[in-house]
Amino acid sequence: MSANTVDRALITQFSSFVRQQTQQIRSRIRPHVQILPMSGDNFAYDGLGSVEAREVNGRIVAATFDDIEHLRRKISRRRFIVNLPIDESDVRGMLADQNGHYSAAVVAAMERVFDRVGVEGATADALTGRDFGTAVTFANDGGLTVDATGGVTYEKILEANKNFRDNDVGNDIPITKLFLTTGAEEEALMKETELTSGDFSRQMPIDANGELVRVVGNNMVYYGASAPNPILDVTSAVRTNLIISSTGLVYGLSKEMRVEVQPRTDYIETTQVQIIGELGSVRTEGKHIQKFTTTVV
Repeated sequence: MSANTVDRALITQFSSFVRQQTQQIRSRIRPHVQILPMSGDNFAYDGLGSVEAREVNGRIVAATFDDIEHLRRKISRRRFIVNLPIDESDVRGMLADQNGHYSAAVVAAMERVFDRVGVEGATADALTGRDFGTAVTFANDGGLTVDATGGVTYEKILEANKNFRDNDVGNDIPITKLFLTTGAEEEALMKETELTSGDFSRQMPIDANGELVRVVGNNMVYYGASAPNPILDVTSAVRTNLIISSTGLVYGLSKEMRVEVQPRTDYIETTQVQIIGELGSVRTEGKHIQKFTTTVV
């Protein structure tokens, strides 16, 4: 038997399909939030407060100007990168071109970053003022917390909805509300008769697949509680879920995420698959975002 014949016989055949590890592969809040182009290191997001009308008595009354608050918030540019090397010897050994699979992996990593930056910005201190010299905490900004550590119930969802109603969030203009949570909270809510029975609502929140997709007007957005690096914060066995309005969070994006596959001539037979993203986020108003705290068992 010739050497070539032996080599061919000893080659192990690998499938051209490579299974990606179970993971979040796309942003789950990107379709619902405002994204603005950002060119500098920092970006000023401007808004306006409210103003009330005054009653005027008499005729030919001198004009008096009213004041309206100008709201300015800082979005800082944050830079993220994933850079994976591919050795051509590995490609030959696997008998498959891994560029496509590596590209999918780095895109998934950056999509998770998009959600993580938004979740962090939703409750972080907001820098305001002409020179961004004033830090406004979540609580001082009007952000509220629904304490569901004693149990995730229908009544707790109603409490969150009441908070939005009382703060005029979505009363005049329909908005999308997102409930960012995990499977544990879904399991608890699925046991609430008020949510699952047709006796209480004509709009069933459970879809054809038996999944809870909407709770009293809040669209469910699920994250993996057991992920290696969970999106939702857990501190001292308390998870901070979020209920946010689509107008409560804004992003600045200075570099569109793009995958680049480049040869690395400084290494032998090596190619790099790289993705870079530059973005930041800030909440627009505290009353548009609520923490929904639950106990992690």
